[in-house]
Amino acid sequence: MVTIKDVARDAGVSVGTVSNVLNGGRVSEARRKLVEASIEKLGYQVNTLAKGMRMQKTDYVVVILPNLINPYFALLLDALESELSAVGKQVLLCLSGDDAEREVAFMDMAKQNKVDGIIGVTYSKVEEERIENMAFVSIDRHYKSHIPCVAGDNWQGGWLAAENLHKRGATNLLCFMTMSSVDSEVRKRRVGFTEYCMEHDLSCNSVEMSEKQIVSVYESYGSRKLIHNMLRAYISPSMGEHSIDGIFTSSDHLATIVQEELEEMGKRVPEDIQIIGYDGLQFLNQGKPIVSSIAQPVHEIAKEAVRCLNELIANGKTEGNTKIPVSFQEGPTTKTLVTEEK
Repeated sequence: MVTIKDVARDAGVSVGTVSNVLNGGRVSEARRKLVEASIEKLGYQVNTLAKGMRMQKTDYVVVILPNLINPYFALLLDALESELSAVGKQVLLCLSGDDAEREVAFMDMAKQNKVDGIIGVTYSKVEEERIENMAFVSIDRHYKSHIPCVAGDNWQGGWLAAENLHKRGATNLLCFMTMSSVDSEVRKRRVGFTEYCMEHDLSCNSVEMSEKQIVSVYESYGSRKLIHNMLRAYISPSMGEHSIDGIFTSSDHLATIVQEELEEMGKRVPEDIQIIGYDGLQFLNQGKPIVSSIAQPVHEIAKEAVRCLNELIANGKTEGNTKIPVSFQEGPTTKTLVTEEK
């Protein structure tokens, strides 16, 4: 790799002169042309990260996500990259796998390299001191009061899920969620769901699986078996007229797994049991919804997160928005309303 010393040697000037050219310092026009000619000749590339560290501003932002297996995180990354690019910043992507040690390592790396800030979706138990004196914006999760949290309106999402199941004839509802033990806006999905059921005198049950019970709803056979057994308990013949006919899940991925397990039990979706997921995913990220779902406002969340980050960088403080409106997205796992039929 060509270094600044190579450029100086080729141009016949000092390293300091080359540095002045690169950083806009005072240099005679003749020497500037010599340096620029050598840069072009040798193909020298400026190490923007190292340069930014010296200037205490890198124009890089670390984005921490649990994974890209869940398409929602891929959509969020795309939206964040677009919003950050619009304000002249580049993304350094870090995938944590929900591992606390990896999240800590990413945060330490961000500090050491003096990146401009971090936008993180984190669910591990990380000591909050790790992000002291950093421009840090959290999506979904609550840290200390001075750290902004940005999220869709999860309470509204739970309410909408119960409301739409109810409108479509479901009366015995189940809220089926995978939850992290950390304080998160995601918990409000169940709250909104159960409050709708209480207000409308609907039968409502709730199942929550922690990260200790379920390794991954995406790839673990043991987790699939656990989900199957839990569902069977709520739709067994012994339940009689109280057998579940409407299910709200904490993600679209979980909704598709629940659908597969129900159909393996001989249940028809949506004829026998209707399902509403969360995130609003679509086939190939466009076109038909995978399941009926509460659609997350991905672009609005990303825009708000970047706004908060810029305010933190400029002013040292900001307030996050945790009530960005969500919406119901009709899909193949709920019945069509009679009023919508033509």
